[in-house]
Amino acid sequence: MSQDDIPEVEVKERRGPSLIWIIPLVAVLVGALLVYRTLSEKGPTVTIRFETADWLETGKTKIKFRSLQMGEVTDIEIGKDLGSVVVHAELKKGVAPHLREGAQFWVVKPRVGAGGVSGLGAIMSGAWINFDPPAGTGGKPVRDFVGLEEPPPPSDDQPGLRLVVHADALLSLDSGSPVYYREIQVGSVYANKLSKDGRKVDLNLFIEPEFAEFVRVDSRFWSVGGISVSGSITDLDVQMESLDALIRGGIAFDAPRGERSKAAEGGREFWLHRSKADVKESSLRYGGLRLILESDALGSLSAGDLVYYREIPVGAVVSHEMSRDSRTVRVRLNVQNRYAKLVRSNSVFWNASGISAHLGLHGLEIETESLQALLAGGVAFATPDRPGARVKEGSVFRLHSEHEDAWLEWSPLIWRGPPGTEPKGAAAAKDKEGPIARFFHHGGSTEEQAGGHGEHQPDASQGRADEKHGFFHRLFGGGD
Repeated sequence: MSQDDIPEVEVKERRGPSLIWIIPLVAVLVGALLVYRTLSEKGPTVTIRFETADWLETGKTKIKFRSLQMGEVTDIEIGKDLGSVVVHAELKKGVAPHLREGAQFWVVKPRVGAGGVSGLGAIMSGAWINFDPPAGTGGKPVRDFVGLEEPPPPSDDQPGLRLVVHADALLSLDSGSPVYYREIQVGSVYANKLSKDGRKVDLNLFIEPEFAEFVRVDSRFWSVGGISVSGSITDLDVQMESLDALIRGGIAFDAPRGERSKAAEGGREFWLHRSKADVKESSLRYGGLRLILESDALGSLSAGDLVYYREIPVGAVVSHEMSRDSRTVRVRLNVQNRYAKLVRSNSVFWNASGISAHLGLHGLEIETESLQALLAGGVAFATPDRPGARVKEGSVFRLHSEHEDAWLEWSPLIWRGPPGTEPKGAAAAKDKEGPIARFFHHGGSTEEQAGGHGEHQPDASQGRADEKHGFFHRLFGGGD
């Protein structure tokens, strides 16, 4: 084959893009789609300020709402003030509408307190940040938050009964301490703080809605968590709540008159007694006829000592102080409303704590009040057979160091039942001034009429007693 017979190669120029560029173009488009998808699905970022970073880790600590993961901590740094840490977190897109004023964040971690152990799930899975969205749909959008150091109290829209109890001291109670009714937990303490005047502690209680009806206006609250021993040698009273209450402590309450009293409303205030035995004593100390006794010396009397009529407790000593002229001691006591009619203008009061001995023709005679009065101390009083007029609040009487034999023989007929039901012969109990009333009763029948003796400067303890007295006077002052 000659050279002329070899065909010539014809080279043609190809127009249009080369197929080799399709692969990188598709890669770019896929990448852009992924970026767009990532950006479009990315949720909001927030910063949360805490005091410390305890239990928090970048990339591990989750943010949850009702146990569902809603985000994750992405970074933790020291705040500019060096007094806090700033946690950066990324949340799911659906959370954005709820990031408004009122939203709350707090760390869920194991906590040991008076109310027991909480947050045990954090031991296995690690601590997490709980998110609580604000109620309603209003509010300004927010991205910077201040985290709570303690779980928040129940929200206002959560059904249940919220109460306030006042106490002399915290009594080992804390947020989470249980509240019991008939040894069944029906609520808990969710906050406590010192009162503005610093004279008492205010505790906020939350009662679950299904138990709210058991709290009545006359309910009594007391601290539990130990064994209470009260009474005397002849009448020793040992009380203990349930084993759970003994270990965990808490608050218990009752309803003395049950359905006969009105159900308590939210925000009602109560006094917290130190024990159930203190409840019984307080019912004698407060809410009745307040009287004042004057004596040359206090003797063995103290606040809380009982007041007796025929050896039956009818009241208690509330406080005592020196008169302003320092010549006498003034003892303030309370007689329960149902026994107030027994106190008349010619009644006599004496110190019932102690033993009196008399040497006579028949030998040595030893006299004492009841064993309870001997051991615990107290004041006794008697009213003559012809009772004087009923006395007013704040009336002043002389406190004798011991009784006379004639006083113990007095047996006045003073009807304490409903009007119109008096038995025959009750006319002797009419409210008239007896012939010897002025001998026993001070010329000034009340503290205000007693002149300079009525003016005194109460000390701090007296101020607290007066404040508590006013509280119980309002609580129990309805009478019997």
